[in-house]
Amino acid sequence: MKTLTLVCYLPLCIFTETPLPQKPPPQPQNTLRQTTICEIVKEPSVYNNELVQVRGTIRVSFEYSVLADESCPSEGVWFVFGDGSVPPGVTAYVIGSNPTGGRDSKDHAIRPTPVRLVKDSNFQELVKLLNDSARAESCAEGPPPDFPPPCISHRIVATFVGRIDAVSKKLHAAHQKRKSQDAIDGKGFGHMGMFDAQLVVQSVEKVVAVEESK
Repeated sequence: MKTLTLVCYLPLCIFTETPLPQKPPPQPQNTLRQTTICEIVKEPSVYNNELVQVRGTIRVSFEYSVLADESCPSEGVWFVFGDGSVPPGVTAYVIGSNPTGGRDSKDHAIRPTPVRLVKDSNFQELVKLLNDSARAESCAEGPPPDFPPPCISHRIVATFVGRIDAVSKKLHAAHQKRKSQDAIDGKGFGHMGMFDAQLVVQSVEKVVAVEESK
């Protein structure tokens, strides 16, 4: 947009056009998408490289770090924290080969949406509960190392914000046809690439834990 400015040089006055300052173009922002674990496992590629908010139940063992939903209990997504670490209790796993990020319309690689882990009081509470549950496994595996034994684990439910990494629509369709006796191709996420989606956690809130005796 331009405006007319009157400039006078005696004895003559003329009009000149002066451009008005332009506003900078709006910067793209990552929108937060509210969804469920069941929706993600149904069509993982729809959520690839997006920031989402989900609520789920944490299932952790020495090989698995899974976020699940009671509405689809046999399904789940692998989850890790935004600093690259896994929850306490996960000690042995082999990560799958699927890359993070995505591809554009010209098949060029897209960088993963950045995730920075927020280590606030909610996160610290979650880590403490996971540590307690990990120690409680000693009661099931053999004589406890302490007395009184730390035999209380927790069923933990929380709301997470993070980035979804997912396999392609084509690969997910192929995995859906896979039979129980078929070999794992390792092309997903998590332990042995068994998961078609993973959540990279940015923040956690509304942590609820129910004690479970081992």
